[in-house]
Formats: sequence, structure tokens, C-alpha cells
Amino acid sequence: MSCICVIGMHRSGTSCLTGIMQGLGIELGEVFTENEYNKKGNRENGRIVYLNDALLTSNGGAWNDPVDVTEWHEGHTDERDAIIAELSGRAASAGRATSDWGFKDPRTMFALDFWQGAIPDMKFIGTFRHPYRVARSLNNRDNTPLDVGMKLWLRYNLRLIELLHQYNFDIVDFDAEPETYLNDVIGKLVALGIEADRAEEARSFFDTSLRNQASASTAEVEMPPEVADVYQQLQEYHRRG
Repeated sequence: MSCICVIGMHRSGTSCLTGIMQGLGIELGEVFTENEYNKKGNRENGRIVYLNDALLTSNGGAWNDPVDVTEWHEGHTDERDAIIAELSGRAASAGRATSDWGFKDPRTMFALDFWQGAIPDMKFIGTFRHPYRVARSLNNRDNTPLDVGMKLWLRYNLRLIELLHQYNFDIVDFDAEPETYLNDVIGKLVALGIEADRAEEARSFFDTSLRNQASASTAEVEMPPEVADVYQQLQEYHRRG
């Protein structure tokens, strides 16, 4: 049995990727299946989000001001271990060919040492998206100024680059054409050892009408040089995969 963690910034297709993964049979536990800005839900486990928020707060950060989580206490580890026991237990008792479990929460990127303390053999799959579309999506959801959204994109995706170099896992491009995107996602999830027998059901999770800011043109967008550089690195890494 393995744990698969979805890695990527907020508003970058993590929910879609996780929903497809769930459709393939990966156990996520109780997740949010609908909210105002994700009509099929963000597929996040509330206990994990709450715990990651607590970790960031106790280390002086927040989801929109992320810091490396380097300190935690026994209450944090007790909750982590209880979550792992619940999800792995649910996966084992599900009676599926695939008994893996997984989770996604972008905050995890900054608390990975904490989670790997209990899951040292965790597997990863990542997702990225054009900085402007992410910034627009954050602006639409939270009124985050576009320049602030760009800076936040940079902070998360610099961490994504670090993790890619460290663990050499696959990533997908949420801006890709629908069929290209779906084929890429399914192929890379199957490469992680997930059975493909539910692929058609999993593909049905994707809905182009729910891909926020997909129509926003990026052709004339001027990005800060460091943002453009990281985006180019992600595109090149994706093409190599």
C-alpha cells in the first residue's frame, strides 16, 4: 500500500488531478465535494487542511504567506498519525484492486518533512498552471491583487521546482488541451502503480466548463522575470516527462 500526494499551488489544477485520481480508486477519505469556486469540490480532506493550517500558523506563516514548517508538537503528530491510520485503513478495507490512499493540500509543500516523518516512501504527482491564470483565479476568489497573486505563484512554484529536483516525479500542465491533459494525467497516475480499469470513469471527472480562467489570454501578459523563468523551467520539465 502506498500514499500518493498531489503537489502544486492553489488554483493550479490540484482539485481536478485529485478528483481523477479518486476516480481511479485512490482512497481520499471524507473530502469536500462542492464549494462556490470548485463545483465538484476541491477534494481536500478537512482534517489534513486544518492540520496544515495549524502547522503553518505555529511556524509563523499562513497559506498565503507560506513558511517552511520546521517545528511541531505531539498534538500535531498524534493527529497526523490518526489521519494516516484512518485513510490507510479505509483503503485496505475498500475491496478494490488498488488499495492505495492519497491526499492533496497545497500547504503540504511547506510541511513535507512533517508528513514524511510518518510516510517516508510517499509518492508524488504534481501540477502547474500559467501564473497569470492562477493570479486571476485568486483575484476572482479572494480579491487578491494580481501582482500579489504572481508573487504567491512564485513562492509555491519555487518550492515545486525544489521538490522536482529532489524527488524527480511527474507533473501535468493544467492548461493543456483537454484530451492531451487527460491522457497525460491518466498515463502518469498509472505509472505510479494505479490500476487503469476505471480510467473512463476517472476521465469523466474533468469538465472543461469548470476550468476557471481557461479563456484568459496569456499572449500579451508581461510577467516578472523571475516568474517567467520558473514557469519556463516547469514547462521544460513537463516536456521532458
